Formats: sequence, structure tokens, C-alpha cells
Amino acid sequence: MTTYDVAVIGIGGVGSSALYHLAKSGARVIGLDRFAPPHSLGSSHGQTRVIRMAYFEHPDYVPLLRQAYQGWAELESASERSLYFPTGVLQIGPESGEVIAGVRKSAEQHQLAIDSFSHEEISKAFPGLVPPENCVGLLERNAGYLLVSECIDAYLKLAVQHGAEMATNCPVHAWDKEADEYVLQSDTRTIHAKQLVICGGAWAQQLLADLNVPLTILRKQLYWFENQVPHYTSGASFPVFLFETVGGIYYGFPQIDAQGVKLARHDGGETIASAQAHSQSEDIADRQSVEAFVQTCMPQLSTNLTRHAACMYTMTPDQHFLVGSHPEQSGLHFAAGLSGHGFKFASALGQILCDLATTGQTASPIGFLSPNRFS
Repeated sequence: MTTYDVAVIGIGGVGSSALYHLAKSGARVIGLDRFAPPHSLGSSHGQTRVIRMAYFEHPDYVPLLRQAYQGWAELESASERSLYFPTGVLQIGPESGEVIAGVRKSAEQHQLAIDSFSHEEISKAFPGLVPPENCVGLLERNAGYLLVSECIDAYLKLAVQHGAEMATNCPVHAWDKEADEYVLQSDTRTIHAKQLVICGGAWAQQLLADLNVPLTILRKQLYWFENQVPHYTSGASFPVFLFETVGGIYYGFPQIDAQGVKLARHDGGETIASAQAHSQSEDIADRQSVEAFVQTCMPQLSTNLTRHAACMYTMTPDQHFLVGSHPEQSGLHFAAGLSGHGFKFASALGQILCDLATTGQTASPIGFLSPNRFS
């Protein structure tokens, strides 16, 4: 019987990074996933993900983002792939809103460069955008997007090169602690490991139930719209964008291929009971909301749909992550409840989980993400 140093449950965004870092550290590691990543059945898919430093969600994320940027650069170098594209990120909203006030706070606290645009200046600088009244814009030039599936694929291939094993299409139904090791049960095999890392995405609701942190799963919609004008393309230096409006928070990407412009709503979403209830079915009300945003704020963009997809957000009560070591189960480490804004951190979180599993500690500032805050 083989006993691994570490087993990783879930090898999507964060799990693929953890698998790579663990294998690179010399650990005997196996990664398990109920599907075959990269896939479109969880949270880490849909072509692109935003990465930005002046984080409106909370300034405490900025040190982790510095680590993440370095991690993505290292992945690009090791894989010899282009994965990060610094288009800039333009965030638009009222001065008193969550987004603009949060960006300014993070930028000021961490001395981050941002460019400010008045309501009138936004449309002049970025043709094709029509901001709502009383809105301003903040542009972070050292920001952009990541190719999500390409990042996962790169991490997994490198992990295998460093000696990692993978068991895909292998759902873990249960885990238990027996003496000084973890025992994982799947349909086809039993895995033994000294340390356990759980990056289960929406399945963390079941895998980490004993943390007693309520995790809500939202089914989110992604859309790609046909584009006939040059304004909205990456070739026109068009940035990733996020609008905070009275009707909701919308974000999107410049056109990078024939599928057109990708758009989605960051807030809202349909609550589902479990990850097993997820489907790719379309939400008509959500689509109508996004189309109304397009017609108002991006009027030169067509609302002819070229592609649709759905993914899952796994939400904590305060919409901040759960990262750390289990308070009662020694040797169990996790990243969960990423609440729809976690992929950009995957390079850093994978290293952090590797540190926790191999040394029992990390120098990264993750205290504010401890599940103990809900005790």
C-alpha cells in the first residue's frame, strides 16, 4: 500500500497550483478530481479571469496579490506560455460606492498607481463606453486578465513533470483520519496520505462541513456577444472593465477571439442546494439584465449571443476566503469559499497550501482569512 506525503482533493484553479508546488518541493503527492481538469463543470473555466492589485474588496488582499503576480510570472516562465495579459482594468462607479471607494482605499494604503477619469473623460479615453451619471473611473494599468484553463493545464503538466500523480474522474466521497494518516474513499480506490489539502470548490460545502461555516453556492452566468466595432477589442488597447451601477455590478473583457466580448454580472446569481445541482442552463432574467447593461453602457456592442456558459461561486457569509489549516484536524489544509473572486490568487494560494502541508506554517498574511473569524 502506498502512503503519499500529501493528497490534494480538487485540482482546478487552486488545487492545480498546490499540486505543482508540492511536487516541485519534492513531496510525494497525488491530486484527485471528480472530473478531468481543466473542465467546465465547476468554477475555474470560461476563458478568462480578471487580475488586479488595487483590491476594492479589502486592502488586506494586496500583499497576497503581490505574491500572486510573482507566481503567475513564474508559471509563464516555467511553462513557456503567455498566460497573463496586462490590458489594464478600468473600474467605474459612484465615488461613494463600494468599488471606487474600495479601490482608492487599497491604492492609498499600499501606494498603488491608479489613474482617475471624470465622467466626461471616460467616454473620450475609452470610445464605446457610456458610464452612468455621477460615475467616475479608476484605471489600474498593471492589471488585466489570465487565461484560466491554460493556467490550470500548465500547472498540471508541470506537476506531473515534477513527479505528481493524478487520479481524474475520481470523486472522493469521504475522508477520515486514522491514526497519523488520512484515508480517502472513492469509487475505485482508497488513498492514504500523511497530509490532506482540500481545494474542492463548490464541493467544499460537503468536504469541509465540520468547519461549521455556512457556504452558499451561486450558479453564475457568462456571456459572449458578437462585436463588429474596433473599440471593444484588445487590439484597440481596450481594458478589462467593471461597472458598479444602480442595477448591479457588471464586468467584461476586451474581445480576444471570434467569440466576441465576454460579459457577466458579478452580483446576483441563482442559489443552488449543492454542487450536484449545477447545470449549464440559461437564466433568462440574468441575460436580460446583462443585455440592458450593454444597451445602456456599451451601445455599439451587439446583443447577439455567440456563447453562453455557467459556473459556480462558493460564498462565505462575509464573501472573504477560507484559507488555512483545520483547527481540530492536524495535517488538513484548505482553500475554500473563494466567493467569486479567488482565481487570481491561485498561484499564491497553491504555494501557501504547499508551505502549510510541508512545514506546518506560512509567512504569507492569511490570518484575516481564517475560519476562526466565524467562531
